[in-house]
Amino acid sequence: MRISRDTRDLWAAHYRDCGTEPTDLDLDRARFVLVDHSGHGGGCLQYLAAMAYSLGSRG
Repeated sequence: MRISRDTRDLWAAHYRDCGTEPTDLDLDRARFVLVDHSGHGGGCLQYLAAMAYSLGSRG
């Protein structure tokens, strides 16, 4: 998947808060969040939600 720089910047701003669980994930966004929040640990709700979404996805 390739996304434009504008989309990347928009997603980075939208998914920046580790204390807020994302509610509008799709597989591309979940993969982006996983990369962006990797290494944050088990307290990062963004990472945990993206991992759960991607593991439950069939894509």
